[in-house]
Amino acid sequence: MELVEIQDRVESFVREQFHVAQDDPRFDRATDLYEGGYIDSVGVVELLAFIAETFGVTVPEAELLSPDFSSIEGIGAVVHRLR
Repeated sequence: MELVEIQDRVESFVREQFHVAQDDPRFDRATDLYEGGYIDSVGVVELLAFIAETFGVTVPEAELLSPDFSSIEGIGAVVHRLR
């Protein structure tokens, strides 16, 4: 699976699960999902479950705590690297 496809699926999940409007001007693939208030601690658990189910990947704690794991671009890169 290509990186862009992973990012597409993660973005779709985030928009649907966390009710992000398509026309939200603050939201793009580089937005920090936590600082922007899109995902909270419960949301992280939901996101990790989605990643495990969809991509067959368990995200290690070191990756989870890395700055990369804060945006759709970064999450996609982490998942792509772990596959």
